Amino acid sequence: MAIASAVSIETPDSGAPTPLPIGPETPEWYGSNRISNDLKQQWIDQGFSVIRSAYTPDQIAAYNDIVAQVRKEFDTGADEFGFGDRIGQLHQRHPELLELAATPAILDFLRWALDDEPVVFGSLNFERGTEQEAHIDAIFFWPEPTYSMAGCWVALEDISIDAGPLFYVPQSHKWPFYLSEHVASGDPRLAEMRQFYAKTEDSSAEKQKFVGEMGLAWTDCFLKLESDMRTERKVLSLKAGDVVFWHSLLAHGGSPRIDPELSRKSAVFHFIGRNTKLYTFEQFMLHDRAALSSQEPQPMDLRNYKGLIEYMRYNHFVTHTPEPVINPL
Repeated sequence: MAIASAVSIETPDSGAPTPLPIGPETPEWYGSNRISNDLKQQWIDQGFSVIRSAYTPDQIAAYNDIVAQVRKEFDTGADEFGFGDRIGQLHQRHPELLELAATPAILDFLRWALDDEPVVFGSLNFERGTEQEAHIDAIFFWPEPTYSMAGCWVALEDISIDAGPLFYVPQSHKWPFYLSEHVASGDPRLAEMRQFYAKTEDSSAEKQKFVGEMGLAWTDCFLKLESDMRTERKVLSLKAGDVVFWHSLLAHGGSPRIDPELSRKSAVFHFIGRNTKLYTFEQFMLHDRAALSSQEPQPMDLRNYKGLIEYMRYNHFVTHTPEPVINPL
C-alpha cells in the first residue's frame, strides 16, 4: 500500500499562521520501508501511532518496581487516595529505566519519524491521571527542525476509561501553528513586554511571570482554533505494555478522572533527533522563530546507556529530588 503525502485540511481563518511540516516530506521519507505502512499512515494522517504489546509483563513489572521504590524514598505529593504526582527526569538518576526507551521497535519507529537517530532528553512517570488541558509539547521544548521531536507514552498497567486516560486532538499536527510572535501581535501590551524581556538576560520573578502569561495567551489562541476547527478529542484505550507515539505538534492532554480511586501508571519519554537544536519554553515565548537561531540551544551533553541509546543531561523538569541528581556515567 502506498503512503499518501500530507493532505491539506480546511482552516477556518485566512489570517491564521501556516501549518508546519510534519516530517521531511520527501519521497524517500514517505516511501521508507523502515516501519509498517500502518504506523506511517497513522503518524501522517492523525499525528500519533500505537504499538500494541510492545513490552512483556516482566519488563513492565521491573520498571514499576523501580518507580515504586523512589516514591517510598521521596515525597511525591500523594493525594487522599495515595497516588503521587508526576516524577520528572527519573532516568537521569536511574538509567536502567531507559530499557523501555531502548527497545528496537521504539527506536526504529523514531528513526523514521524524526529522520534522525533518537536521543532521550526527558521523561515523566505518572501514578494518577493529570487531567491536563490540551497542549502541544513543542512550545515547552522547541525543536528545530520542528518535526524532530516526539513523545512516547507507555502504559504501565491497563488504563481504565475512568482513570483519566490520554486524549489527543486528531490532525492538530497539521493545523495552523501559532508561534509566540503571532500571539503577541494581537495584544500591544504583550508585544511591548515581550520585546522588553527578550532583551533582559536575568531570570527575575517578573520575567518568569510574564513568560507564564505568554503561555496562557498561547493556550487561549490554540483553544479558540480547536473550537473553530470543530474537531473532537479522542481517548486512547491502552493496555499494559502498549505504546503510543505523538508528533511534536499534536495537541494532547489528560481526560477527567471520573474515579479518583483508580491509578493511571504510565511513563513518557521525550525524544529528539541527534542533530536537533532544542530551545526552552522561555526562548520560544520571548523570541521570534527567526531570531531563535541567534539564541544558544540547550547543550546536547550526551550520556550512553549500555551502547543501546543516548540520553541528554537535561536539568529542566527534574522533580524527583530537591536538587537535580545526574548520573555521571
